[in-house]
Amino acid sequence: MSQSTPQIPPITLMRIPQILKVMPVSKSKFWLMVQRGEFPKPIKIGRSSFWTIEQVQAFIRDRSGQSTN
Repeated sequence: MSQSTPQIPPITLMRIPQILKVMPVSKSKFWLMVQRGEFPKPIKIGRSSFWTIEQVQAFIRDRSGQSTN
């Protein structure tokens, strides 16, 4: 690669099993949250659904701020 080629930062994609390890909700509750617009819509690649790690982290950060009321 030449020095003039800009570096594209890596994007980490997460699937539902990985997300459910950090969010204590059921799979059906998770999809309900997506349907209601409470959680971002997935990036579809083929028949698979993915979310960026930034989307998941932002959601958790936003919710953790709300739970301190």
